[in-house]
Amino acid sequence: MRLAGLSKSHNFQSRSLTVDVLRGTSILLMIVFHFAYDLTVFGYAHYDTNIDIEWRIFRVVIVSGFLLAVGMSSYLAYQQHINKQKLTKNLLKLFMVSALISISSYMMYPNNWVYFGIIHFVTVALPLSLLFIHRPNFSLIVAMIIILGYFTGTLTLEHPWVWSVKHLGIPVHTADLVSVLPWFALVLMGIFIIHHQLLPKIKANNLSLFLARLGQHSLVIYLLHQPVLFTGFYLVQHLAE
Repeated sequence: MRLAGLSKSHNFQSRSLTVDVLRGTSILLMIVFHFAYDLTVFGYAHYDTNIDIEWRIFRVVIVSGFLLAVGMSSYLAYQQHINKQKLTKNLLKLFMVSALISISSYMMYPNNWVYFGIIHFVTVALPLSLLFIHRPNFSLIVAMIIILGYFTGTLTLEHPWVWSVKHLGIPVHTADLVSVLPWFALVLMGIFIIHHQLLPKIKANNLSLFLARLGQHSLVIYLLHQPVLFTGFYLVQHLAE
């Protein structure tokens, strides 16, 4: 969400700057995570980002930042008025990106391709969040129920489509899986946080503006960063031979 298109209220701008910085920080951390993952793919390191606890925690931090920002951005964009044309355009863009990710990942990793990664999740979570943007306190209650239910084992959704896994050959293990439960709780928490203005105020400086710019272009960066990293590693590896 760009600062130029926001309300003239200083407080409203500051809150939105903070959301952009949060999203930008998350995309920067994701690049670091995938850089580390690629080190193992090309044989420069031997840890496992899918198993090692420190890397799993790092991934949770990254995904949490993104999904908090989804809830906050949804509130800022639609709490006064739901522009159906804008919403449809955004959902169509997300759907097309999700399809591109699924197709390209299937070509590269047919045994663990991405069918419900973070962009797929956002495609579903965005319209669902509209049901809660005018009920921020209720959003927090639902988020707490989801989190409590998930960690007690009474509310789980380990796989988005269990029937599909059994009958359509969709892999149980995938390169990226962001299930609706419990992750939708983070989107709901984002709605509550932004409504009650619980975000810390971030001053505009070179670092925050740089991170905010990354956040404003996070979808493009998400799509391009792995091909760029892979190409770089490939060239380094083959030039060194």
